Amino acid sequence: MKSQQVSSRISNAAGFSILELVISMAITLAVMAAATTLLATSLRTRGRENTRSEALASTQRALNIMSREIGNTGYGLADNGIVIADSGTSSIRVRANLNNDPYLTGADEDIRYVYQNSGGTTGSIVRYDNSLGAAGNVVLATSISALVLTYFDVNGNVIANAANYGNAERLTIEVRVDLPASLEQPATTVKLVSDVALRNAPNTLDSF
Repeated sequence: MKSQQVSSRISNAAGFSILELVISMAITLAVMAAATTLLATSLRTRGRENTRSEALASTQRALNIMSREIGNTGYGLADNGIVIADSGTSSIRVRANLNNDPYLTGADEDIRYVYQNSGGTTGSIVRYDNSLGAAGNVVLATSISALVLTYFDVNGNVIANAANYGNAERLTIEVRVDLPASLEQPATTVKLVSDVALRNAPNTLDSF
């Protein structure tokens, strides 16, 4: 009688069978695979959104810097400060007499903004400070597909001839930035525009 009770207890205390172990391992592996896939997708989504946010933020920062410095062009001078020979629809060179001297060699007194593209689909906006030489070259924004500068006269007409940029009263700065695709959004191009009035525009100078 005792031997039967001992045998029954041993039988009841037996572990998992091979089949149960295989099933449990399969379920565990399936759960781990699903969790890993979910985590990887979340990391990719966060990376794409960070890239989009950084591209927009750097472009907005570049546009703000350009708007401020171009708006102050001609300060302390007798013209609007635009250097015609180095300005166009995708670049502009501006001067200002910030130090109140006749040389225009101080920091931020001779600035050029250029859209650079080495043949790819996107390029960069670069700021050159001529007073600093090569050390004054700063990349303000990347992933830029276009920089378009449009110059206007006092009547609001577009100045098509670069030789007449000295008559510009204001200009618009249009920057197009390419944003990569996200999980629920395709790749897009966002256009940011700033309308800049020149403080030393010819009409303004004639008023004083």
